[in-house]
Amino acid sequence: MKRIKNRKKHFQITNPLGFSLFCAMIILAIGLIVGLVFLIKGGYVQQMLNCAKSELNGERAVPTQEAEATPEPDKTEAPSTATAEPAAETPEIGTPEPETPTPPPLEPETPAPGTTYDPHKDPDAAFAGVTIGIDPMRGGSKNKAEGEYDLAFAKELGAYLESKGATVVITREGNSDPGTSKRAKTIKNANCDIAIRLLCNHIAAKTSGCFVQATKKNMSFGQLLIDEYSEATGIQKQKNKKNGMEKLSKDDVADKCGCPCVRLILGNWDNKSERAKLQDEAFRQKMIEAIGEALLKQLKPE
Repeated sequence: MKRIKNRKKHFQITNPLGFSLFCAMIILAIGLIVGLVFLIKGGYVQQMLNCAKSELNGERAVPTQEAEATPEPDKTEAPSTATAEPAAETPEIGTPEPETPTPPPLEPETPAPGTTYDPHKDPDAAFAGVTIGIDPMRGGSKNKAEGEYDLAFAKELGAYLESKGATVVITREGNSDPGTSKRAKTIKNANCDIAIRLLCNHIAAKTSGCFVQATKKNMSFGQLLIDEYSEATGIQKQKNKKNGMEKLSKDDVADKCGCPCVRLILGNWDNKSERAKLQDEAFRQKMIEAIGEALLKQLKPE
């Protein structure tokens, strides 16, 4: 009878495929356990349960831990309270169209601040569009003192007339005498509308007064001028002249300049008291304004 030996049994796997499957199952089980632990610790299992519960109750659950900011409701503009204007009624056929009102006339433009007023561009200026010739007489060395005065006064008068919108032409710039032909040509070439010749009288020192010398065709203009000048300045008309007028048979400048032209004798240069008046600035302003008024009345009679 054979003796049976007790042998220790050892675990042996003779099938490699079975062993591989066994190992895979163990690894999968470990992974499931680890994942379950992670979900439980992270609170995800609880959130999933809450989501499921909310879905069953018909509510929408937020699956994230932090609640999303609730967006503000869109601002709706308040309805306008303005009353809509009724649509214009369509006129019936044959109804006359309403008359369009005539716009009022435009007023003269006011110069912008900082700009200089230009009377030549102002249609309402007293002498707008008018060209005036001024002939200062007595030029030359023989009558130097009076000749210089005549020229200076002519320039003052010219500046005044220009400030009223006139275009002014003066027949000489220096104290030399250009001659009557050149004086007349200067006025004519400028197409002057009117002209005036200026001088002071050389007679006895005791004599005083003003007057006008004019040819026959210019007598009415001369009378208007001497009346206005004498009344405004207070200088008396010379007594030996009929109503302050002296008629000339000819005047080389007035006859050839192509416009009404007279000579105005401002006063007696040799009379001391009258010369003092002629040289006074305030008095000269009266003289200038009187001449300007007479020229305006001649050009634009009422």
